[in-house]
Amino acid sequence: MALRVYLDGSGKEGDHPVITIGGFLADADLCERIESDWEVATGGRVFHLAEFGTRRCALGSKDWEEAQTIDFLKRLASIVNRKGCYIISTSIEVAPYNEFLAKSPHAHVNGPAFSGCGQTCIALAEFLLAKDKRHRQKVAYVFEKGDREHELHKMVSEWSEISDSERSGLRSLAFQPKQTTLLQAADLIAGVVERVLVSAHSGLACFNNGLSRTALHNFEQHYSGDGITASVVSGHDHAHCWIMNPKTFSVLDRISTGFFAKHPEVLEKRLKQTPFKPSAARTPKSKEKVNETKEL
Repeated sequence: MALRVYLDGSGKEGDHPVITIGGFLADADLCERIESDWEVATGGRVFHLAEFGTRRCALGSKDWEEAQTIDFLKRLASIVNRKGCYIISTSIEVAPYNEFLAKSPHAHVNGPAFSGCGQTCIALAEFLLAKDKRHRQKVAYVFEKGDREHELHKMVSEWSEISDSERSGLRSLAFQPKQTTLLQAADLIAGVVERVLVSAHSGLACFNNGLSRTALHNFEQHYSGDGITASVVSGHDHAHCWIMNPKTFSVLDRISTGFFAKHPEVLEKRLKQTPFKPSAARTPKSKEKVNETKEL
């Protein structure tokens, strides 16, 4: 049975100390049920978490009472956080990632922060599929149109091009507009996780604990008190939602070195494609400014 993974980003590299890619993994039949239930809940109007509760919200939520707002978001959460669906996310701290990238021999592979985060989210999905022995099934990855298409396309296309890969010919990648119903569900997941981590980061020097990654549940004290965060990530925040520390990217660099040693033709092709080169890193806004920012 074909599988689908819908992913969206939250946070901006120049504005926030941490950014998140989040979404869900489910079989095609379940995705169709999620889509149908979501459209009933929203009346077919576009949901975007950053606009929810503002005049720009197509749902008219600016005028809702608090109880109605909470109930609605929990309803959306229950539509996607259901049996058979993996809620997944990866998040990275922007400054440490940029420091890593400046020294990396494979900046052309990793790309800027959003791309690096997106690639780790795809890798997380692949890990979960392999764990469930479903990695030989067809998988369609879907991002929002405009989301660092160049690096992500290269990553997925190489799986299909390398003949000895178990994923050869079994992966596809598409970029669809934000109005796409199932990307709205991914937007809710990414935005809720991002809000937790922006809150957590305001009281920490950094997330890096010396390990390769940190599970989201470690920051449970920053979940919203109204239960919305728990409704979105409960059951998944121990093993499917991660903050990726610099050690992860050091490991991925070693993997890239080994990969290109075996497939020099891929490296040659990449370097001819106007590869990404890191520029001087921008400093995210101060924590005070981050906390004022609503566009998550």
